[in-house]
Amino acid sequence: MTTASLTHTERVRLEALRYATGEESATYVAIMRTFTGEIAGLLSDQSAAEVAARLAEQGFELDRETVDDRLSYLVEHGNLARSPRETEARSLREYLQNRARYQLTQRGELVHRFVEELLGHTESAREVSTEMLGGILHGLTALAALDGEAIESAGPEALARDIGTVFAQFERLVSSTRDFYTYLSQVLVRYDLDRAEFAVFKTALLDYLQRFVDEIARHMPQIADVLARVEPNVPALCARANAGQRLRGVDGEVARRSAGLDPADWPSLHAWFIGGPGRDSDATGVRRLATDAMRALLVNLRRIATGGREQSRYSDLLTLARWFAEADDDTAHALWAAAFGLYPCRHLAFVADDDGDPIPPTASWWRTPVADVPLALRRTGARTVRGRAGRREDYAAAKAARIAERERAEERRAAALAEIRGHSGRLGTVRLSDEARTALLGLYSRALLERGRPLTADDVAEVDAGGWVLTIRRAPGAGTTIVSPAGHLELHDLVLAVHETGYRQQETG
Repeated sequence: MTTASLTHTERVRLEALRYATGEESATYVAIMRTFTGEIAGLLSDQSAAEVAARLAEQGFELDRETVDDRLSYLVEHGNLARSPRETEARSLREYLQNRARYQLTQRGELVHRFVEELLGHTESAREVSTEMLGGILHGLTALAALDGEAIESAGPEALARDIGTVFAQFERLVSSTRDFYTYLSQVLVRYDLDRAEFAVFKTALLDYLQRFVDEIARHMPQIADVLARVEPNVPALCARANAGQRLRGVDGEVARRSAGLDPADWPSLHAWFIGGPGRDSDATGVRRLATDAMRALLVNLRRIATGGREQSRYSDLLTLARWFAEADDDTAHALWAAAFGLYPCRHLAFVADDDGDPIPPTASWWRTPVADVPLALRRTGARTVRGRAGRREDYAAAKAARIAERERAEERRAAALAEIRGHSGRLGTVRLSDEARTALLGLYSRALLERGRPLTADDVAEVDAGGWVLTIRRAPGAGTTIVSPAGHLELHDLVLAVHETGYRQQETG
């Protein structure tokens, strides 16, 4: 939505953010904290005198009239409302002081919660909550086990709790993933990392990203399969979960409930783990972003490896800023002159000797035209004259090592595919190596992604593995078990089979 398309109501709602960005934002934030700091303050109202007394405890000395003006401003912008409660006064003075009382609005509480979250935010790394994947899989598996009769006999509160838990875990997973990649993008674009910092960051990043991608790859096919079984029952599940006693507002409308208790909330879960026709799932996009992060890491590594000169003055400028912050006035002026060479504009000029440069070096920069600064000086701060071009770096050994590494990886994958191909026909209970198991799950995920919709009874999804085909058929009551050193993987109601290319023509022929 663009700014031009905002309605009058939406613009009025955005006015509630103004108190946190003005010149007196410190006092406004302190006033809002008196209404939101404790749970008891949510249902209470306060007068200007009471707010002034509580502000004095926080170190803000404001008279009652000023506090009353601040409270009126918050009322005008929707953060507070005037309380309808009548005041009891034992004297005229007490009545004049307490005649206007204020209470918190729903909009004001929401805005201030976001303000406090922003003020308390730190630019630090946050791990992705991959532990939520197991909880999401467990919760969806329990919901998939409910048939029509079980849904009708289930308790509404217990069913709402199970659905709400799945979506709370999903929201935690999505928000932590966004925070992690936002932090990662800020670090990867920095050019001030030295070799030691880069080595620490590289080790932690490579190890953590690998574990993160492995967790996504291990859980995504299973969650996608269980979610496909749950989705036909979503309307019935939501209807039963909402069958209990519901809260209604003063206008008679039913109050909002937790995410997941409305069928319109479920497509977001489908988009994250399954995707759609012509659209990859968000989980696949997360794995692709990990590859992009690796590529950006290599860009930084190439910059550090080519030459010992740093291309960023970030750390130098931070050191200079700290010196300015700690210096007195005289020292700051001397530091300014030493760092930038900008002395006071008192110069003695003389005629320039060089006809090609009519501006004498003693002329004030205030009245002279802009000087042409060489590119090398402007970018790197180097004042030396460049000599001949240096010898080109020879990356032949590094390229050969990467090519050999890629060939070994292709050989291992070819061996894994050959191991799977050796189990021709239906795969009931099959024992595979860890690499073959990983390759099989990759083919399984690719087949479902290319299918673009859930498998129905007697429906088939297939993927070409180069010379042979893996087929996936839904068959209630059947199953496939894959045994490997990493553990057992059981696929319920699914039959996996390996066929040579052209098996359909052979069957029809």
